[in-house]
Amino acid sequence: MNIVFIMTDTQTKAMVGAYGHPQMDTPNLDRLAREGIRFERAYTTSPLCTSARSALFTGLHSQVNGAWCNHIAPGRGVAMMGEIFRYYGYRAGYTGKWHLDGTTYAGTGIPGGGFEPDWWYDGLRYVQDIGPERFQAYRSCRTPADLRRAGVVEGDLWGPRVADRAIDFLGSVKGEPFVLVVSFEEPHAPALAPPEYWERFASIGLRARPNRAASTASKPRLMQIQREERGELGTPPQGLVFFPEFFGCNSFIDRQIGRVIDAVDQLHPDDTTIIYTTDHGDLLNSHGLIGKGPMMYEESCNIPLIIRRPGGPQGAVSDALASHVDLLPTMLDLCGLAQPPILQGRSLGPVLVDPTARVRDYTLLEFHRYAINNDSFGEFYPVRCVVDTQYKLVINLFETDELYDLRNDPYEMNNCLGDPRLADARDRLHDWLLAEMDRIRDPFRSFRWGNRPWRQAREQFYFGGANRERPPGFPFFTD
Repeated sequence: MNIVFIMTDTQTKAMVGAYGHPQMDTPNLDRLAREGIRFERAYTTSPLCTSARSALFTGLHSQVNGAWCNHIAPGRGVAMMGEIFRYYGYRAGYTGKWHLDGTTYAGTGIPGGGFEPDWWYDGLRYVQDIGPERFQAYRSCRTPADLRRAGVVEGDLWGPRVADRAIDFLGSVKGEPFVLVVSFEEPHAPALAPPEYWERFASIGLRARPNRAASTASKPRLMQIQREERGELGTPPQGLVFFPEFFGCNSFIDRQIGRVIDAVDQLHPDDTTIIYTTDHGDLLNSHGLIGKGPMMYEESCNIPLIIRRPGGPQGAVSDALASHVDLLPTMLDLCGLAQPPILQGRSLGPVLVDPTARVRDYTLLEFHRYAINNDSFGEFYPVRCVVDTQYKLVINLFETDELYDLRNDPYEMNNCLGDPRLADARDRLHDWLLAEMDRIRDPFRSFRWGNRPWRQAREQFYFGGANRERPPGFPFFTD
């Protein structure tokens, strides 16, 4: 089995038509959903670019693989997707945004992760390709008129060039098994697209979510601070128009995704699985907040995931919990390769056969800080979050914790941490979270995660706890 792994950056479920949002213009992702399995309960491991990507490409949570915030690379002793599959005799191509080399956003231009060099096309290579002056002119655009003045055309943008290289790779493979990663930066800011895409959404009345500008009175102080700094949003008009460039770029990059899907269908239709996801979502004014970071709301954490495999279920919808750390084990499973104990996720293989199957009861999310290079963003703000089939518990280590009943409060407007009727569910999630931090050898674990104002679940100690050895890894890495 071959794998084509397609990912976007900062794409919420609400930006994909197949997830029930007909105002979105994503015919190619919608087609992929009709031909495969759409996951409703898939979660990023961390709502931040580098941390999320590190889990996708290592199968380890970010605090374990070392890339616990932006601009930090995974540790040297951590196996990554490209070198894993090349060890087992696969071709391994990568084109597009990387953001895992520990330097700048654009990268170094040097292939990473064990992927083949011929197809590498990170941000630096794109900038060098079109020229720094033209790149800066593009990034300064704020309106469709700006795009036209700068001479922005489709072929100059990063997304189409990433798709071009993906299609070239697919054409170069002749009977060899392969893994190809197609990593689009879009619709992440600056959300560049031909001007007609921005204009299309400027005239559409997009419906606001019910939690737009919802009260943060019972929420962590950090969220209240962002609201204070931004100012209150007020009551939106009927058919609110917002972020037209973001949604326009979302529509544009769907066309590039479609080109890659078409190439798979033409060149490798019978032996190639397509996995599509994103690194994280965006709050887009839900709760009066924007962006990503230490806010574990569904808008930024519950991400789209669609998997289409030859001969698999079509048009299926799965409510199974899934995590980014499950995708590397799933790929190994599809290819008939063993999963070593060091990987922290579980293969979604059973769900790909029977969409009603379940492989996990809980999933773990984390956050630490926004970035080191971008010190104007946030601070060290450690978070651990656990989600099950109904509830979400968020431990904000330095301040107010949160508990949400996702079944009865899907927009997370009521922090019900102190509700005595939910104490058993809260404590059950808390126990699992502490045990999971121990299981994965979370380097940030401490009794303080268990000692909260509402519950004392861990004793303080200086010397204590089990001595957990590092689990065995891939055969090409030895301790």
